[in-house]
Amino acid sequence: MNICSDRLNQVIKTVESAGNTAMKFFCSPELKKSFKSKCDLVTEADTTVEKMLLESLKTVDNIGFLSEEFNPETGLAKPCWIIDPIDGTTNFVAGIAPFAISIAHFDGGKVDFAVCFLPVTNEMFSAEAGKGAWLNGEKIHVNADSSAINCVGATGFADITQHGGTGTLPVFCNMVQKTRAMRRLGSAVTDLVYTACGKFAFFYEAGLSPWDVAAGSLIVKEAGGIVTDFSGGNDYILGKTIIASNPQMYDFVRNEIEISLKQRLFI
Repeated sequence: MNICSDRLNQVIKTVESAGNTAMKFFCSPELKKSFKSKCDLVTEADTTVEKMLLESLKTVDNIGFLSEEFNPETGLAKPCWIIDPIDGTTNFVAGIAPFAISIAHFDGGKVDFAVCFLPVTNEMFSAEAGKGAWLNGEKIHVNADSSAINCVGATGFADITQHGGTGTLPVFCNMVQKTRAMRRLGSAVTDLVYTACGKFAFFYEAGLSPWDVAAGSLIVKEAGGIVTDFSGGNDYILGKTIIASNPQMYDFVRNEIEISLKQRLFI
């Protein structure tokens, strides 16, 4: 086993422990919470889990970090950990699954390994660049759905809830009429890893942050999927828009987004 695989295994153990800590807070009527902004909840679980992760990850690779609660800078100029202690905080506070813990290792140029954990369902997703993606140690792959009407897709509305400028509601209105079903789980990390393992054929969203997508995007790519920004480029970690899809449905998703957003401009 090479060094990267050793480090990946260390991160998996760290994230599993963090998940156990998060579950102690989940559904607790005594959970302390506050608002970072009008729309953004933060809880003692977020800060406790993040502190725990930061301390543990230093022993794996003592580099900087990009994290939602303690260091929400958006630059990626040098190696760092990209951390989301609890993705889906609104779900978490309401006692609703899913929520996820997400860790990506950025080597200065790309994410080279990643771990995403869904504690409620005990689903541990991981990936290494060029080596594949796994769910609880078993290799995973995106599904082969090729007909929109037979697909289940996923989305979120971060751009709307954060009052962003993209406005993807028209995309959803078109998509929901052309697919078998569209789902909004409230956790972008979950949407990405569920695309990676074939539960969803695709996922798209605007208004996201690096910690929402860095780890899950690698897992999708290593599972055979395509990940881009809305324009088809590679600026999905910092660029606020993402499409993650199996190869068969990618063109459909990108075209629907482009058409819907153009139509919106003339409404």
